Amino acid sequence: MKKIFLSFWAAALMLAAVALSSNAVAAEPIAVKTDDAQLKVMTFNLRYKNESDPYPWSKRKAVIGEFINDRKPDLFGTQEGVYVQLKDIQNAAPDYAWLGEGREGGSKGEYMAIFYRKDRFEPLEYDHLWLSETPTTVGSKSWDSNCTRMVTWVRFQDKLTDKQFYFVNTHLDHMSQEARINGAKVIVSTIEKLDKKLPLVLTGDFNTASSDQEVHGAFEALGLQDTWDVKEQKRSALYNTFNNFKMPGKEGTRIDWIFVRPDTQVLASEIVVPEEGKIWISDHSPVISIIRMP
Repeated sequence: MKKIFLSFWAAALMLAAVALSSNAVAAEPIAVKTDDAQLKVMTFNLRYKNESDPYPWSKRKAVIGEFINDRKPDLFGTQEGVYVQLKDIQNAAPDYAWLGEGREGGSKGEYMAIFYRKDRFEPLEYDHLWLSETPTTVGSKSWDSNCTRMVTWVRFQDKLTDKQFYFVNTHLDHMSQEARINGAKVIVSTIEKLDKKLPLVLTGDFNTASSDQEVHGAFEALGLQDTWDVKEQKRSALYNTFNNFKMPGKEGTRIDWIFVRPDTQVLASEIVVPEEGKIWISDHSPVISIIRMP
């Protein structure tokens, strides 16, 4: 486990209202904060760097930077991004810093990176674990997992509110249900070891529908709530979150989720889809939630 010394710096107030993205907007764009005590959190599968895609990274990276700078999430977890992609995002959105490790160790392979506004949040502690029978073994995998999978967590200090909280980010296997079930158990075990008194956000691409009680239900049994399922909030239309670079249909399947503890208030959630004729930012639609921690 790695630790970072806490620094107490004065933090500037953040703008409460945010502009809509010029490239990617939901049919009912609602993920706008109304005060600085709220947090805008996002999960975003970047789609790994593949120049043979319909929208290769060389065309998408500038658009993703515009999207992040327009929507201004306070914190977000990414999946599939390799080191050069994460550096491209940081260069395009310099208000953010990030933590992560490649799933093959060091800078090798895809990251479960956690981005945060560096003017507001101070990382105090973080760790990386592998979703396997030996979670502390770098690059390990089990249960017929097609790929090496990870979970990364960070304990943050909010310099505006002086509150602490955890942010956890993961990506489950896309082929093996056994690996998804057991990977979820590793994540649950990891969360159970964290300070239960602190608020927590879990983001990820879970590669299964939210109706999957063996995976989604494991986090519900832990006492977490899926932000999308919280009724007392505004929500955009429900789209497939995996879009495969095509316009997704409504009433779709959510495989990208955000969880919070039950004492965290969820004010709004949005699945972001692009405008027709624009460059797609990914083959997944980002999911954004506005929350208020206790």
